[in-house]
Amino acid sequence: MLTRSLLLVLGIFLLSDAYLYSFTAKVANRGKAGSGGNIYMTVIGTKGNLSVGKVSKKEFKRGKTGRFSVYGEKNIGEIRCVRLSTTSKDSLLLDYVTVNPEYGVESFYYNTKGAMLNGDPRRHSGVTSLQMCKQGEEHYYITTRTSTESRSQTNKIHLRMRLTGALGTTTTGIINNEGRNDFKRGEDDTFVVPGMKMVGKIKCIELFAEGSDKWKFDYIEVHCDNYRAAYTFHNNRNMWISNDSREGEDMYKLC
Repeated sequence: MLTRSLLLVLGIFLLSDAYLYSFTAKVANRGKAGSGGNIYMTVIGTKGNLSVGKVSKKEFKRGKTGRFSVYGEKNIGEIRCVRLSTTSKDSLLLDYVTVNPEYGVESFYYNTKGAMLNGDPRRHSGVTSLQMCKQGEEHYYITTRTSTESRSQTNKIHLRMRLTGALGTTTTGIINNEGRNDFKRGEDDTFVVPGMKMVGKIKCIELFAEGSDKWKFDYIEVHCDNYRAAYTFHNNRNMWISNDSREGEDMYKLC
């Protein structure tokens, strides 16, 4: 009897125009972000869609990056969006998904609104279907200076940032350096964020705190590959940032 893996290889061999699509899925590292339920995925391209079907729940563990691949019968062109859906009552909070088709390059698709995927949104906050779309191909470099004031540091701020420039807006996922304790008191941290829209000269930044811990910064610098000179935004109002209204502001705009 042919094994499942051998049948898969045989099927791929018979498909003369089969294309390999490789994925990563970064799950947020907070609360009940991981899911044990069924998650379904569709990839939307300029030449058609790819139905990935059900993705193994082991790929969606809290704070982990899942990796998986599928073969598609056709080249679906440039990949515009990734859509995920579920009927499970388990919640899933993704930071981003990447897709790397064998005929192209890896692209990033961020959960820019921090939406929770859940099959029963009437009982649990969230959405049953989540679509994340490509913003661009620009790399942004974001440097934060945490204040030296007592208790300014944090490791649970779960910070997201929106950049507004002369050419539009673009939004990061959760800014975080894997394996590093960021936002220490008095220290600088630099975050590299790929897959962003090039917005030209940056006019404003908006900070969104999704964690209940609090954080205070002195300044934030932003630049990209096309504009190497950094734009600097100072915390002149001495604001604290937090999702807990008793400790700070969950949204702070600087221009």
